[in-house]
Amino acid sequence: MKDEARNACTPAQIKKQIVEISKIMYDKGMVNAFEGNISVLFQDKVYITPSAICKGFLTEDMIVTIDLFGNVVEGEYKPSSEFKLHLAAYRIRPGINSVIHAHSPYATAFAVANKPIETKAYPEMIALFGKVPLADYGTPSTDEIYYGVEKHILDYDVILLANHGVMSVGKDAYEAFFKLESVECIAKVLLLTNLLGGEKSLPEDKLNILYAMREKGKVQK
Repeated sequence: MKDEARNACTPAQIKKQIVEISKIMYDKGMVNAFEGNISVLFQDKVYITPSAICKGFLTEDMIVTIDLFGNVVEGEYKPSSEFKLHLAAYRIRPGINSVIHAHSPYATAFAVANKPIETKAYPEMIALFGKVPLADYGTPSTDEIYYGVEKHILDYDVILLANHGVMSVGKDAYEAFFKLESVECIAKVLLLTNLLGGEKSLPEDKLNILYAMREKGKVQK
C-alpha cells in the first residue's frame, strides 16, 4: 500500500482508494457481485460505490458522488442502494470519513443468527473491539436500515446488522476495511471454536487487563 493511496486528499485519489479496496474485498470473498458498498466523506461530498456493479470490476469513473442529502452531484451510475446507512453514520458520528458495509460470511453468520460477536477467550477481540454489537433489523435500502445502528455507532466501530450483514467505520477507507477484516477473522475463529466444544474463558484477572487495554485504546484514538 502506497502512502498516497492511504492519504487520499483529492477526489481522484479517493476514487482510486475505493476501487482498490473494493477489489481487495471481492478477492477475499467479503463482498460478492450483488452485495457490499464503500463510501468516503470528503469536503461535504460522499464518494460511494455504484448500485448493481460487481465490486471486483469497478473502475474509478464508476464511483458516484452524492451530497449529504443523497442527491447525485457527479457520476453516470446510481449510488449504492444503502447510501442512507452511510449518510446516517456520517451525520451521527463526526470524525469518521469512511463507511464500509459488507456481507463477509463469518461475521454475517452471527448477524443472521442475531448474535453479537463477543468472547472472554480471545484476547485480540477483547482488547481491540470489546464486542461487536447487533443492531436491530431494518429493511435494506430504506430508512429503517440505520435505525438500529443509531444507538451503537458512537461507541463501536464495527456493528452487525441483524439478518443482513456488517458495517465498519474509520478515519479513511483503509482503516474501516482493516477493522472489518479483523472482525471477520475473529468471527471465523469463534465459529470454529464452537465446533471444537466451545471456548475456554480467560481468568478474571487476565480479562481485567484486556479491558483496561481496550479503555486505554479508546483514549488514544
